[in-house]
Amino acid sequence: MIWEALFWGGVGVVFVSYAGYAFWVAFLARVRPIGTTARYAPDSLLPRVTCVMAAANEAALIERKLSALARQDYPSEKIAIIIVSDASTDDTDRVVREWAARDRRIRLLRMPRRSGKPTALNLARRHIETEIAVLMDVRQEMTSEAVRELVAHLADPHVGVASGDLRVKGDMYWTYESYVRKCESRSGSMVQVTGSLYAIRTEDLPEIPPDMILDDVYVPLTVALSGRRIVMAEKAGSLDVVTRSVSNEFARKVRTLAGLVQICHTVKGCLNPARNPMWGRFVVHKLSRLASPYGLLLMLVGSLMAQGWMYRIAFAGLVGLGLVALSGYLGLRSRLSSTIQSFLALNLAALWAVPSYYLGHASVTWARVETDRT
Repeated sequence: MIWEALFWGGVGVVFVSYAGYAFWVAFLARVRPIGTTARYAPDSLLPRVTCVMAAANEAALIERKLSALARQDYPSEKIAIIIVSDASTDDTDRVVREWAARDRRIRLLRMPRRSGKPTALNLARRHIETEIAVLMDVRQEMTSEAVRELVAHLADPHVGVASGDLRVKGDMYWTYESYVRKCESRSGSMVQVTGSLYAIRTEDLPEIPPDMILDDVYVPLTVALSGRRIVMAEKAGSLDVVTRSVSNEFARKVRTLAGLVQICHTVKGCLNPARNPMWGRFVVHKLSRLASPYGLLLMLVGSLMAQGWMYRIAFAGLVGLGLVALSGYLGLRSRLSSTIQSFLALNLAALWAVPSYYLGHASVTWARVETDRT
C-alpha cells in the first residue's frame, strides 16, 4: 500500500506543478477576471520615465537596444536612459559613450569591478530623477509601444509593478509559462515579472541585496506584500529567441531555481499567508517546481514497486519518456523529444538547484548567452 501512496503522491506533486495550477488560474481568469484600469494619457500629461539597463560585455547588442529605445512611441523628451556597465571589458562603454555624445538623454555609469545586476541597479537607483523607472535587459528586442503600455498600466493605483510580455520564439516551455503568467495577471496578480522588461514607481524601487539572484522576483514581491498587484502589460512585448547551448540553458535554470530558495530566506513574510497576499500562488507556481523532481522520483519508485498492471504501464511510460529524451541527444530529434528533453532538463535543474544554493555555487553575476538569433 505504501508504494501506491508514494506513486500517487508523486503524481499529485507533478500534476499540480505543471497542469493543476495552470488550469486553476486559467479558470479564474475566465470566470472571475480582474481588470486593470490602464489609462492612456495624452503626450503632454505622460510622466517622465528612466529606462535602466545593466550591461556586462554587451557591445554586440547594446546598439540595437538603444535603437529600439529611440523608436519608442513615447515623447522623447520624457525618456531618460541610464546604462550601468558592470566592469565591461569589451567595447560596451565606447559604444554607449558614442551614443551619449549624440543623445543627451543617455548616461553611462560604470562599476569598478564585476558585481552583478543588483549592485548595478542600486547604483542606477540613486541617479533616477523621474516618477517611473523602466528596468530592462540588453539582449531582448522591444515592441515600439512597450514603454507607453507599461506606464498606462501603472496609472492604476492598485498596480504596483507592470511587467512586459516576454515572447521567446521556438520555446514551447516558455509559451506555456507565458500563458500561465497572463492568466495570473488577468485573475489578480502575477508572482513575479519578466526581468527583461518591467516598470515600477521609483519611490517603490527597493535597495536590492547585492547577492540577490532574482531581482525580477525580489522587487515585485516586496511591492506585492503591501497589497498591490503585479500585472502584465500584454502589448509591451520583450522579444527573445531560444539559447543555442543546452548547457547554458541548464545552468540558467539551475541559477533561477536556486534564486527561489534565496528568496524564501531573504524576503520576510513571503512564506507567511498572513503577510503575503500571493502566498498560495507563490508556493504553488514557484516552489512546487522545486518539489517536482522528487515527485517524479516517487512516481518512478512507486510504479516499480507497487503491484498491478496499471503501475507496470506507468513504469514503462516513465522509462519510455527517458528513452525518447535520450534519442534526441543521440541525434533523432523531433518536437516530442525536444519537449521531453526540456521537461526533464527543468526537473534535473530543480533537483540540483537546492544543493547548488547551499553549496554557494549560484552566482549573482551572469554571462552573456548566445542565442539562435539571425
